[in-house]
Amino acid sequence: MKHFLRLLIALSVVLCIYTVSPAIIYRDVELAPVDTVPQRATVLGYDRAAMFGSWLSGVRESVVDVAEDVAEDVAEDVAEDVAEDVAELHDPYSGEMLDLESAEVDHIFPLSAAWDLGAHGWDASQRIAFANDPRNLVLVSRAENQSKSDQLPSEWLPSDRGARCWYVQRLFAVAYDYDLPLPEDDVTVGKRQCGRLLG
Repeated sequence: MKHFLRLLIALSVVLCIYTVSPAIIYRDVELAPVDTVPQRATVLGYDRAAMFGSWLSGVRESVVDVAEDVAEDVAEDVAEDVAEDVAELHDPYSGEMLDLESAEVDHIFPLSAAWDLGAHGWDASQRIAFANDPRNLVLVSRAENQSKSDQLPSEWLPSDRGARCWYVQRLFAVAYDYDLPLPEDDVTVGKRQCGRLLG
């Protein structure tokens, strides 16, 4: 688990440097096409540990692959000096300095929301793969993670306005990859974050 956390930190450093900034201005950013449903209906039977399992050893290799792919596109010193950069790692949701002692791993598309919107019909291996997919994982502060909980964009958005389009893009991409629909209100709010000026 310690090795996995270190790799997730490395990936978060690079992603934060190159994708999140309060100064970024978004104008009509294209989002992955997702199906919509009128609203999220609670599906009985959700049990996080029983339905989505625990961390897989294989996820470590996946995070390594993703981190290496991203690192290829940035300066070598960023990839090599991750340990130094970690000291200045920022929470992608708030933009504030991240305290690694209390940092938590967040599922951008919450597991319980996925369950309600279709994962209840998946087999165990697909649910476990979803729960461990690095594309759906981000290292954030405990406060932001607890504030977000299992909410979607119509109920929660990152406190850093400059991160909202980035967050929505990731959420829509994960929904698209797993053929999960989003409630109409969440699609509307999500599109608004990437379809107007922010800053």
